[in-house]
Order: sequence, then C-alpha cells, then structure tokens
Amino acid sequence: MMGKRLLFVIVGVLVLLALTTTVVWAADGGTNGGGAMGATDVLLQALAPIIAIATAVERILEMFWERWEKVGAWPNKMGVPDTGDPDYIGRKKAGSHWLGTLFALIAIGLTNARFFRLLGLDVGVLFSGWVLFSSDIGGIFGSFTVGALIDWVMTAVIIGWGGTELTHSIIEGLVKGRNLWKEMREVEAGRKSILDAKFFNDYIAPELEKRGVSVAALRQAFDGLKMVGVPVNEFIGSMTIGKVDDLLTEIEGRPGGAEASHAVRALFEGVPPERAVEVPDVLALLTPEQRKRFLGA
Repeated sequence: MMGKRLLFVIVGVLVLLALTTTVVWAADGGTNGGGAMGATDVLLQALAPIIAIATAVERILEMFWERWEKVGAWPNKMGVPDTGDPDYIGRKKAGSHWLGTLFALIAIGLTNARFFRLLGLDVGVLFSGWVLFSSDIGGIFGSFTVGALIDWVMTAVIIGWGGTELTHSIIEGLVKGRNLWKEMREVEAGRKSILDAKFFNDYIAPELEKRGVSVAALRQAFDGLKMVGVPVNEFIGSMTIGKVDDLLTEIEGRPGGAEASHAVRALFEGVPPERAVEVPDVLALLTPEQRKRFLGA
C-alpha cells in the first residue's frame, strides 16, 4: 500500500515538473517585453520549476515522517512513542534537511531545473578564470561541466535545507534585484540622455553656428542625402577634403537628387570654404548614436 502511494506521488511530481518546465521553456521566447512587470513575470515563470520541486519535496517529507512515526507502518514499524521529544525533533530536523537535499538532487537531475541555468547564467562564466569550473566532466556526463554540477548541488541544498520558504525568499530577492537593476539602468540612461542634450545644445550647435551652419539646415541636408542613398559618412568625408561639389554633381542625376543637392547648397550658402572644412571636425565630437538622435543621421 505504501509502495503504491509513494509511486503515485513520485509519478505525480514528475508529471508536474515536466509540465511546468515545458510551459516555461515554450513561453520563454515570447515574453521578453513589457517593462519591469514583464521582467518580473518572466523571472517568476523561469523559476517556477524550482518552486514546484521545493513544494513537492516538502510533501514527500511530510508523508515520510507521517509513516515513520506511525506504529506498525513501513519503514519504521516500531513507530515513535514520543514525537515531542527534543532529541527526536532535532534528529528529525537534520534528517529532513538531508533527505530533502537528496530528493531535490534527484528531481533537479531529472528536470535540469537549476537556479543559474534558469536565470540564463553559466557558473563556468562566473569563474571563467578557473579552468576547473568550465571543464567537461566527461564520460557518461558528456558536456556536463563542473560549473553545472555546482549549480545543481547549490539548488538542491537551498531546497533541502531551506524548503519552500527560503526558496521563495531567494526568488523574491532575485525579482526585486532584477527590477532594481533595471530601474538603475533606466535612471542612468535618462541621466545620459540629459547630458547628451546639454552637450549638443550648449556646445555642438553653437560651434556649428560659428561656422555659419544651422542645425535645422544640416538636418534637412542629411535627410535629402539619405533619400537619394548617399551615406552621411560619405558626405562628411567629401566636406573634409573639399569635394562636396563633385559629390553633388554625381547625385543630381538621381531621382530626387536635385532636391538633395539644393538642400546641401543652401546649407553652405554664405559659408567660407575655410570654415566649411571645419564642420566635420565638429561633427566628429558626436557619437553615432548622438548624431542620429540630434541630426537624424
């Protein structure tokens, strides 16, 4: 009777783990957006198999100790006369830790549900300077690395010694840490955006205007050149060597080339040649991302 019940529990747990893992892997490719809440949902889904394992281990341990303490039941027909004895409680707690770790090792080995792996991290990379952690174990384990073994054991110990409470706490910590890191990156990106705008408006734009070139006219010229398929870098190079007229002559025969040529000529109207050749030096102070943001190219 006990054997059948244990078999049903094990089969049920394996089915639950298989279904949970399959659903998470299937959903992993299509849940990459949605801001902080989306990131939280993805993380919780990714770690769902570990929660399932922790819950299953606790249920198996409860069933095991219930049978152990019952008189006449396998595997301890003697039973436990005093379940409140402090010595017994201490031994039971220690036994639960070791048995829980053993059950978790088996479940994790069957499902490959490891903390670092589900988070998309490789322990071998974390210890990339140590060949041991990234080397293959070999034999029947194939490409199973020592880093993966550490991940496996660490996950089992967390489940076996901490139970669902510690597992949930770690997952909550990971979720909060992921969200905090994302918010910090967003704040840093916002700060960089403000500094970029200040740099462009307070330095680049005045430097262009000193040379007789307006930002609006430069942006319009860039747009016209892009319409006729002229790379902005090619145009900037022609300015550097003083060959803008040759470039304009070449593009005037293209569809829309006349409008692009007119926009470029209007850009340099009234600009002395010795000042025009300085414009590329000013533009070189911008990164490609800054140039695209403020000048559209």
